[in-house]
Amino acid sequence: MSHLLNKIIKNPKTVVTTHTSAQETLNSGNTSEVLTGSEITYTPAQGSSKVVYEISFYCEKLNGSTLKGFYLEEYASSSWSEIDTKYRRNFGNIGTNSQRWYIHFRFVLPAWTGSKQLRLTVSSHSGGSSFTLNQMTEWDGSSATNKFCNTNLLVYSI
Repeated sequence: MSHLLNKIIKNPKTVVTTHTSAQETLNSGNTSEVLTGSEITYTPAQGSSKVVYEISFYCEKLNGSTLKGFYLEEYASSSWSEIDTKYRRNFGNIGTNSQRWYIHFRFVLPAWTGSKQLRLTVSSHSGGSSFTLNQMTEWDGSSATNKFCNTNLLVYSI
């Protein structure tokens, strides 16, 4: 997943989520939900300057438009909140064609001391634009209901 040349990756921690069902995003606008397999508690290596959060996952939108926002959040003061707007990611499609994506996001954060919980949430810009995560449909032109893609999360210090 990571392509760091001549760098020492410190304290790597992984989460690989093996899916057996699809995650359908909410169909209402401005309502966020947690991307399955994105939550982790991480403690940076002592003396590191950065923490890298890398996640890969599959999603699709069949027959319609969608535009999604992804938000990197941390748990602090007994609640979840977005870390910084500069870590937002957006993608989607316009039109009626089916679209399939294998997404890889990499976030480079300043290191911290102690442990911190991180996660990725997804939200629609408006209603009626849900999409499916983790499950591949119409694989090779035929209907398939048992094809799933893992969510892969890697967090490490540099």
